Amino acid sequence: MSCYYRQYEDTTVTIPKYSVESSAGITYYDIKVRVANVDWFVERRYRDFAQLHDKLVEDISISKKLLPPKKLVGNKQPAFLEQRREQLETYLQELLIYFRNELPRLLAEFLDFNKYDIIYILQDLANLFQESGDALLSAKKEYSFSALEIYAISERLALPCPPSTEQGGKFDFSHVLDFSTQLEALVVTPIKDNASFVQDYNTVDVPIGRSNIIPNRLSFNLNAFRNLKTLKFSALSTENIVDVELLKPTLQTICVHNTTITHINQVLLCDNLHKNCDVPSLLPDPIASNSENVLLNTDAWSELSELDLTGNLLTQIDGSVRTAPKLRRLILEQNRIRTIQNLAELPHLQLLSLSGNLIADCIDWHLSMGNLVTLKLAQNKLKSVSGLRKLLSLVNLDLSCNLIEELDEVDNVANLPLLETLSLTGNPLAGSVDYRPRVLARFHERAAEISLDNEPGTQQELDTALVLSALLKSKRRQQQK
Repeated sequence: MSCYYRQYEDTTVTIPKYSVESSAGITYYDIKVRVANVDWFVERRYRDFAQLHDKLVEDISISKKLLPPKKLVGNKQPAFLEQRREQLETYLQELLIYFRNELPRLLAEFLDFNKYDIIYILQDLANLFQESGDALLSAKKEYSFSALEIYAISERLALPCPPSTEQGGKFDFSHVLDFSTQLEALVVTPIKDNASFVQDYNTVDVPIGRSNIIPNRLSFNLNAFRNLKTLKFSALSTENIVDVELLKPTLQTICVHNTTITHINQVLLCDNLHKNCDVPSLLPDPIASNSENVLLNTDAWSELSELDLTGNLLTQIDGSVRTAPKLRRLILEQNRIRTIQNLAELPHLQLLSLSGNLIADCIDWHLSMGNLVTLKLAQNKLKSVSGLRKLLSLVNLDLSCNLIEELDEVDNVANLPLLETLSLTGNPLAGSVDYRPRVLARFHERAAEISLDNEPGTQQELDTALVLSALLKSKRRQQQK
């Protein structure tokens, strides 16, 4: 990755071509910057070169004659433009020779080093946090970094000697470290301040800007963020993290959205080479050997209470969820999950959201999620919910937009003693005549306590439900005889 401070001897600047905008007649020079194996392009006009040169002459006293002079007549002729391209290329190359170890900020920004080079990226962050860090932290102890910024922080921690700072230390890396250690919530995205990355970066390797830097190929640690409680990744895999050990004792929430991950172990065991091996139980086991307990302790997320993996390509709930035994909220919406597994050893799990998956059956789910309070199964392929009939702790149940046709299916959940909210909208059942009172009737005396499709029953619906309930009871008594 680009680090001019370390790789200035392997840095080149060329101007391979120029282009003339036909409508306005403006000439742009396409500058190629290469630092070791990283390169990027910058487009500048002659006017930009002139402004840069004037400031360098004023601030650093370089020779006024270094830049080729402006020409008023014939400045659009191809022969002249080609000559100027060569002269501007020579000009930039001479500047690089003059400024060896460290580029002045004027030149660094002119060549976009502050967008692609780790030292100059960090200088921008340091300046921002020195000026506005306290305000940012007081408003919300959450901040969004790009993958390249996180990579830059990680790499900078490994540098033996920092480059010199200027202008009273406002570019000092300590400002970045101080800000990072106070953060409680970290958001990591492929690029900065661009919502389009959600669509662009989650399926293919898209480079940053006009560079050859690909966010999904940047590996980094999060050692600078020692007090995190929340970690959010969007359109970027957590497998980019090479070391998560410092986060495991304190992290309470993990959110990973819009990626191509197919297994939960790519998040919870992201830095484990053996992530695909079966994860043994983390519950206390007197038979377990001491060596096994040591292994499990290193993998365990001791404080993790919420895991949100919405919008990925998960196909199953693998055994890695056992590494988070205190999990209370598990959100797996908009994936490709068909079956439920490995939840029996999450005794604290209260909310499970599986909306937008491919679940067609739910068989004896009480055996694996007995303490569940909220279950969201919207937008699946369920025709029957008989497997939910013994989830005795369930309070909220969302079954909207499934394939439930038979009214008798409601009986499977109507006997749940604590159920308060039920959503069935979007099912074939919901299109039947007198749908609401007929569903409420299945709850008998508890009909008034139920919110159906986010609305309690009206008095008219409850009166009708009461009559239907009496008829149901009478019919069942006759059947029993």
